[in-house]
Amino acid sequence: MATSGHGPEARPSFAAPLRIRNFRLLWAGQSISLAGDQFKFVALSWLVLSLTGRSGALGTVLMLQAVPRSVLMLLGGVASDRLRPRTLMVASDLLRAVIVGAIAALTAMGGITMPYLYALALLFGVVHAFFFPAASAIMPELVPARMLRQANALNQITNQVVLAAAPGAAGFVIAAIGTAGGFAVDAASFVASALFLMLIVAPARLEPAGGRSAWRDFTDGVRFVRARPLLLTIVVMASVFFFGYSGATYVGLPVLARGPLGAGPEGLGLLFSAYGAGALLGGIAGGTVHVGRRGLVGAALIGLTGAATAAIALAQHLWQAAALLCVSGAAMAWVGITYVTIVQQRTEAAFMGRVMGMLMFGIYGLYPVSYGLAGWLSELVGVRTLFVAGGALIVGSATAGLMVREVRALD
Repeated sequence: MATSGHGPEARPSFAAPLRIRNFRLLWAGQSISLAGDQFKFVALSWLVLSLTGRSGALGTVLMLQAVPRSVLMLLGGVASDRLRPRTLMVASDLLRAVIVGAIAALTAMGGITMPYLYALALLFGVVHAFFFPAASAIMPELVPARMLRQANALNQITNQVVLAAAPGAAGFVIAAIGTAGGFAVDAASFVASALFLMLIVAPARLEPAGGRSAWRDFTDGVRFVRARPLLLTIVVMASVFFFGYSGATYVGLPVLARGPLGAGPEGLGLLFSAYGAGALLGGIAGGTVHVGRRGLVGAALIGLTGAATAAIALAQHLWQAAALLCVSGAAMAWVGITYVTIVQQRTEAAFMGRVMGMLMFGIYGLYPVSYGLAGWLSELVGVRTLFVAGGALIVGSATAGLMVREVRALD
C-alpha cells in the first residue's frame, strides 16, 4: 500500500484505528504478549536470585538476551521484507512460547539450572531480534497512512498502562502459583499473540525478487536510507538520543536514588513511575494534538528531553528528580510517536522491514554499550555528571536534526 503521506495530515479521531479489524487484532495480541512479558521478568528475576543469590547472575541472563537481539536486529529487518512481517512475528511468537515453556517445565520439575537458563536466554534473544523490526513494519500494511499517528499513540499508551499495572499483578500471581506458573503465563501469552496474528488478513504485496542474497537485500536497504536525507537523519538522531538516554536513565537512576538522594527501593520505584506517568501523558498528546512543522516540533521535544535529563543532575530531593522524569517521559513519548510515524509514512512498502530494522537498531541495539559506558562513567566522575553527559547527547541529536534541511522543512 502507498505510504508516502506527503500531503497535510488528516485528523481522524484518536480511537479511529480501533475500528479497523486488522489493527484491533494486532493491538489485542501485542497487549496480551506484553502483559505476559512482565510475568516472565518477575519470575526470571526471582528464579535467578533464588538459584544463585547473585545479582551478577541476573545481569548475565539479561545480557545474554540483549546482545543477540542487538546484533541480529538488522538481519531481522531483512527477513521481514523477504518473508513478510506477519509471518516472521508468528514464527517468533511460537518459538518464544516453546523457549519460555521449556523454562516453565524445567522449573516445575525441579530440573532448572543456570546453564539451562543461560542457553535459553541466548536463544530467546536470537528469536526476539527478528520480532522487533517486523512489529514496526507491519503497521503501515494494516492502517492507512493518515491514521498511523493515532495507531502508534494507542500502542504507546497501551504499553505504558501494561508496564504500570502488570508487574505488580504478576508478583501477586507468581506468589500464589509459583515461578513455573509465571513462565507458563508468558508462554501462553505468546501463543495467544500468534493466534491473533494468524487472524489478520494482510493485503497482497509484491514479493521480493528471487535469487538475491540476504546481504544484497541489506545493502540495498542501506542505500535506500542513505539516498533519503530525512530517513538517514532520523536513524542517526534516534541512535544518538537513545545512546545518551538509556545509560543515564537505567544505570544512573538506581545509583542516584540509592546515593545522593538517599532513597530506598520505593523511591526508585517512584522515579520510574513518574517517568511512566509522563510517557502516558505524552502518548495521549502525541495521538490527539495535531501540530504543523513536525520536524521543528520534534527537535524541540528532543531538546526538552535532553534539558530535563541533564537537569536531574541538580536534583536535591526525590520529588525534583521525579518531576523532571515526568517531563522527559512526556516529551520522549511524543517525539517517538512523531518520528516513527514519519518513517512509516515516508518508506516504500518493499523496504519497510529493513528501514524499521535500522531504526530499531538505533533505538535498542546500542543499549548494552550504553549501559557499560554509563556504569564506567558513573564510577569515574560521578552519577550527576552521567546525567549531564546523557542530556548533552540528547540535545546533540536535536541539533544534528536541525542542521538538515529536510527535517526543518518537514510539515
